Amino acid sequence: MLMEDRVAVVVGSGAGIGREIALRMGTEGADVVLAGRSTAEMQEVAGLLRAVGRRALVVPVDLTEPSSVTAAAERATAEFGRVDALVVNSGVAGPTKPLIEVGLDEWDETFAVNVTGTFLCAKAFLPAMLEAGSGSVVVIGSMTGKRPLLHRSPYAASKMALVGLVRTLAAEVGPSGVRVNLVSPGGVEGPRLDRVIAGQAQAQGISEEQARAQFAEGSPLRRLVTAGDVADTTVFLSSSRATAITGQDVNVTAGSVMY
Repeated sequence: MLMEDRVAVVVGSGAGIGREIALRMGTEGADVVLAGRSTAEMQEVAGLLRAVGRRALVVPVDLTEPSSVTAAAERATAEFGRVDALVVNSGVAGPTKPLIEVGLDEWDETFAVNVTGTFLCAKAFLPAMLEAGSGSVVVIGSMTGKRPLLHRSPYAASKMALVGLVRTLAAEVGPSGVRVNLVSPGGVEGPRLDRVIAGQAQAQGISEEQARAQFAEGSPLRRLVTAGDVADTTVFLSSSRATAITGQDVNVTAGSVMY
């Protein structure tokens, strides 16, 4: 198993991609710390992990509160003694409107979670990894950081910011044996994409069926991405199979983005 006898923290693990990553970490042998705001959903995931023999800890965390993130790192370390892999998956979609209509509060909120929240997670969990001389950090970004998505400039800018954060951080911590990578998914099937598609349909004055087709037809494989696709890549990057991979932005887009 790729994560046997390892401890993984998955931030934003109650639903969607984060839930799938947490479950995949467990089936690959990891004990899992489930961190996020959706405590009830995370408790359900924890039950599924325990059912397959894994230890699971649910830790409430608010990425906009530095003390909350620090407390989560302290609880994880106190419970398991170490953290081998950190996955930062939490994020907000931000507004869907032209830039000139975006309020400063909407812009700041998007960056507070997507960028500053990632910074706070890295700052809280990295010291123990650096002391141990090993570890992996995987940040979940988006292909929207590298190609336009109409009326979603705060989200796109925040996801592009993660590319610079990950590459620079990888250069900083690499000499201590810690790896940092970014996974940039394409359109991931599920309720969140449904909301994005509805917003795109409204912004472009087209039907939701047409907007959904745009996402799929942009892929050479003519399909959307699943949460399982993203989880597979994330677990691999967190494992010993990827010890020579750091500072990378790995596209999981069914070919919609190739750079």
